[in-house]
Amino acid sequence: MREVFLIAEICNMNCYFVERSKVRAKKKANNKKKTNKPSKKKIKDNYSFKEMDMTVQGFTDVQELFTVSKLLGYANPQVDDAFRQFEEAKSKYKAFKIVPDRFNDFFAKKGWIAYESLSFDLMEKCVKLAEAGKPKEAEEALVEHFTDRERISFLIIRLKNISEFRSRTSLLLNALDDHFRGRYHASVPLFLMLIDGFVNDVEQIGFFADKVKLDVWDTIAAHSSGLSAIQKIFNKSRRKTTDEEITLPFRNGILHGRDLGYANIQVSAKALSTLLALGDWAIEINKGKKGINKEYVPPTPEESVEQLATSLEGYAETLKQREFLQTWQRREITVGEDIPIKGELNEYEEGTPERAVKQLLEYITVRNYGKLARMLEFNRKYETVGKLAGKLREVFEGKRLVDYKLVNVYDNASAISEIESELIFEREVDGKEITDHRTFRLIYEDEEGNPVPRGYKLAEWKVTFDFRNIEYI
Repeated sequence: MREVFLIAEICNMNCYFVERSKVRAKKKANNKKKTNKPSKKKIKDNYSFKEMDMTVQGFTDVQELFTVSKLLGYANPQVDDAFRQFEEAKSKYKAFKIVPDRFNDFFAKKGWIAYESLSFDLMEKCVKLAEAGKPKEAEEALVEHFTDRERISFLIIRLKNISEFRSRTSLLLNALDDHFRGRYHASVPLFLMLIDGFVNDVEQIGFFADKVKLDVWDTIAAHSSGLSAIQKIFNKSRRKTTDEEITLPFRNGILHGRDLGYANIQVSAKALSTLLALGDWAIEINKGKKGINKEYVPPTPEESVEQLATSLEGYAETLKQREFLQTWQRREITVGEDIPIKGELNEYEEGTPERAVKQLLEYITVRNYGKLARMLEFNRKYETVGKLAGKLREVFEGKRLVDYKLVNVYDNASAISEIESELIFEREVDGKEITDHRTFRLIYEDEEGNPVPRGYKLAEWKVTFDFRNIEYI
């Protein structure tokens, strides 16, 4: 955006605002020392927040400088507009900085913690409800969130992409199916086993071990008020057998058969939330943050100008994506009228999920398992595309796809669609034709495997295709 470079230009005119910020930070630190009272660090004290504080303060000082420059005759409407947007962003940042700590203060003892991929709007809503004396309504909102299949699907993608978790994908899908169908007697033990084994593979010690260290520098999930806090709660000794309903996933009581009243939505939702928080924890560890204990040092004036310009560019990108999502509309498609039931590939619009499914079905028809493997969202479970292609060849052995048609197309969200289809396979052993009704779930992903709104930028449709049951047709 042009205004980004205009503001950066103003920054280059005079970098005194950085020195002012350094002086403020030094005075603040000295004042803290004078109290001689050790303070427990909060999430808002994280390195990234300190860094953003400096950027925000620098931007504020630039705003002051620009106001002075206007009095001297310099004016630019685009810069004015950028500063108006900045005021809105600064207000939201102040809330974002405070909410995770407040959320943990209210809910960690109840089994919920803040983490990077948890909806900020949800955390803010729950904090406001708790502050208004409505903690029960807040927990109801949390439970509702973790029983919404569509919302959870986005978070699950991140989890499945972590190398230490890939081998657990099938078990996770079973646990989620039990969870969403209300079979909490099955989902809770599975979630607890996934939690313990996942952490063990990352740290060589289980989540529920007394000596496990879960704190990670500059994180929300792995802050001392987060995972470490609820680990102690969930790991509590449960020596007495009881059939009273519990609301926390006490690992020892549940897996050792002492807490018999565990099978409820609260326990299952909290276990699922913890598993997703551990996904964020593992991602941060894989970024190399484990073992770091670095304090924030204010940058030089030159570094500050560069950081400010980068922050502004990122902010502009966020605004652009938000604007795109506000204009996105769900398509209403009737198969047979708006798109062919079974047409040529070029009869389906480029970049649409239905074209992706059409392409996938063509690959199955001609038995091109290499290209088929590249289209599957599950391919990250395998070390190479070649290994997945080999598995697909085994699955489709002895049968061939002789006909198919599209039945329904649903745009569930900006990055998720589902396509119902009817597939007809012929068994080579006896020539018998078998009709398979199958729904393909597609996710529009960028190069890093993150879901993006369709049409926002170049990405690819990845198909979540549970192909294994085709093996038994």
